[in-house]
Amino acid sequence: MIGNQSSVSTWAAALLMVSGLGMRAEAVEQLSVVYGPQAPQIERYAADELAGMLGRLFRDVEASVVEKIPADPQHVVLVGSPDTNPAVRAAMQSKWPTVTDQGLVIQTKDADKDTLIVGGGSPVATLWSVYELGHRLGIRYLFRGDIYPNEQRDFDLSGHDLVMEPELRVRTWRTVNDFAVGPESWGLEEHREFLRQLAKMKFNRVMLSVYPWHPFVNYEFGGVRKQTAKLWFGEQYPVDGDTVGKKVFGGAELFENPDFAGIETSEEMTAAGINHLLGLIDVAHELGMSVGISISALEFPREFQSALPGSRVGRSLNQLTIVPAAEQGPTDEKLLQLVRAKVAAYVKTYPNIDRLYLTLPEFPEWDQHAEKAIAILNARLPSGTLDLEELIAKASERDLIASGSRGEQAMRGNLVGLAFLHTLFEDETLLKRPDGSSLGLVITSVDPALFPVLDRIVPQQAETLNFIDYTARRVAEHRELLRDVPANKLNSQLILTLADDNVGILPQSSSQSIGTLLDDLKLLGWQGFSTRYWVPAELDPSVYFLARASWERDLTPQQAQTELWATTTGNQAAAERLWIAWEQLEKATNLIDSHDLGFAFPVRGMLMKQYIAQPIPEWWQEVNDAFTQYLVELYRAHGAIDGGAKPVLFYYAKRSEYVLEYLGAIKAVREAALAKDEGDTEGAIEHLEQALELTFNCINTLSDIAQDQSDRGLIAVLNEYAYRPLLAEYEKTLDEE
Repeated sequence: MIGNQSSVSTWAAALLMVSGLGMRAEAVEQLSVVYGPQAPQIERYAADELAGMLGRLFRDVEASVVEKIPADPQHVVLVGSPDTNPAVRAAMQSKWPTVTDQGLVIQTKDADKDTLIVGGGSPVATLWSVYELGHRLGIRYLFRGDIYPNEQRDFDLSGHDLVMEPELRVRTWRTVNDFAVGPESWGLEEHREFLRQLAKMKFNRVMLSVYPWHPFVNYEFGGVRKQTAKLWFGEQYPVDGDTVGKKVFGGAELFENPDFAGIETSEEMTAAGINHLLGLIDVAHELGMSVGISISALEFPREFQSALPGSRVGRSLNQLTIVPAAEQGPTDEKLLQLVRAKVAAYVKTYPNIDRLYLTLPEFPEWDQHAEKAIAILNARLPSGTLDLEELIAKASERDLIASGSRGEQAMRGNLVGLAFLHTLFEDETLLKRPDGSSLGLVITSVDPALFPVLDRIVPQQAETLNFIDYTARRVAEHRELLRDVPANKLNSQLILTLADDNVGILPQSSSQSIGTLLDDLKLLGWQGFSTRYWVPAELDPSVYFLARASWERDLTPQQAQTELWATTTGNQAAAERLWIAWEQLEKATNLIDSHDLGFAFPVRGMLMKQYIAQPIPEWWQEVNDAFTQYLVELYRAHGAIDGGAKPVLFYYAKRSEYVLEYLGAIKAVREAALAKDEGDTEGAIEHLEQALELTFNCINTLSDIAQDQSDRGLIAVLNEYAYRPLLAEYEKTLDEE
């Protein structure tokens, strides 16, 4: 539970008193932070947060959190709205501004400059107003904590007059995901701290993205009970023995999510997984965020193949799932029963979620029934018809990852999936919670060829979360597709990729492409976005821009990021150099994306797929140069500043060192393959030795600054998919000499 204290003193004031400073009572400013006697828990939390923030920002302040204004107050901050705090109602009288449930209100009372009102159109908006006030007083919120101004200032809360509404009302953070380098590896406590930081940035939805093999639900169908309960596609990551950088694992033998450590049976895994997600949902709700679970409706663990005759193994990593095939159509009763059992299990297991996201398969192989499906959809269209040949042409001729035959297959499979969902939700009880209320429904990843008719082909009352391509750069290049979505008729959101798993384990930035897309979303009336990422490390500046631009119409990435660094470093020149650094990082990201999507995908063969006798691509040097310049600018700024930003920049800089070592290892591996192809075994061994040394060094570099489970997961992945296979090839080549 988020905490509440009826009367607290800030730690800053306590330290001052202990040290002998501020011993004179007349020098200490007395501040009363007042919430309503019947205030909801989140507003009490907001009051506590505000008292702590103000005590840390201002010198010689003693803050107390109370339910009513003291008899003889010196300074007062009223927290809440006229509906939740009688003191706000009395102070504002009829002057409370008209705001939506997301509106922020921060106002110094005209008649009394010692009274400040911090509230909003709902309890969670009041919490956001607290954080917005903190922002305007110089606090900057990052993933791993807050950066406060280097020096405290004299107490002053005068001159505030803010009424603010968001430009984008849906601001969703996706989590859980897959891969050991992402939040799938985080324990609940790490999720809790991360969500607290996201609340400060005013994210208002959390989407738990889970997969059929995950240990988060139990269901039974056709005499078959779900038994698969795995994390990160069932991969194992030993971190004992010869593991490089193993000091970060504290003597463990395997890299594990701490909430699942030591668990072996699928039953225990599932029980732990359910507790994990229930806890995550509770944390998000306590912070005022709504929560949805995203599932793939038409994929199932492989044990269900016997219960769904004719289904086939899907195209996914380690082939853990089955999908419908020729024998099942969009009205197949057995398939409908299986999906109902799956959906019902999630609704029953997580009765307090707010919405269900149903994702159409990324590789929709269920395309044999497209003709039947389009007939079903056309029968439901209030006007007009869909022409299959026109849609096929549109999907195959476009310039996306899913184009040509893959584009045709994706579009045809989507038609079948949508027809199936219409049939599925003829049962109106399917989205009913145990208490009788209804879940919201969001359909995810409908093929872009169908964007113009989205409002007519998704189930009634559903929202859509739309996917165009893997990276933000690719989506920005096809931004005209955003205009096809009837956003004025349908609650529409866009998946914004902050960092792509295909670009992989390397640091990434896409803020300039995201800036272009946010401008379009605002202009076209979209409701908002959901993030997509794996390793969060360098994403602080991009997410800072994303959070601020969701409330400020014309803010650019350069303006936001330069302001972020100028505020946190106190050095405008350093801030401008850091913008150059992130330009170089985005350049490197875009080069990899455009030349070799999948370059550092965190799977087996990640490094050794480069062990081929082919010329070294020229663009590799361009990527190396961009990362080198990024590194130089980081260290240049780091050396010129003091304060809270300094360790953050050092962390980024050391991670950029690891990248240059990794890129050097890849180059050496390619040179080894070329030498071996020419019969130069001695040269091949020399290059493999160089690659081994660079890989060893890059992992050790990471281990020196590892801060979280994503960092530790990356070290485990590099050992398993880079260092160990490279060492095996080196030893094999030595034997061949």
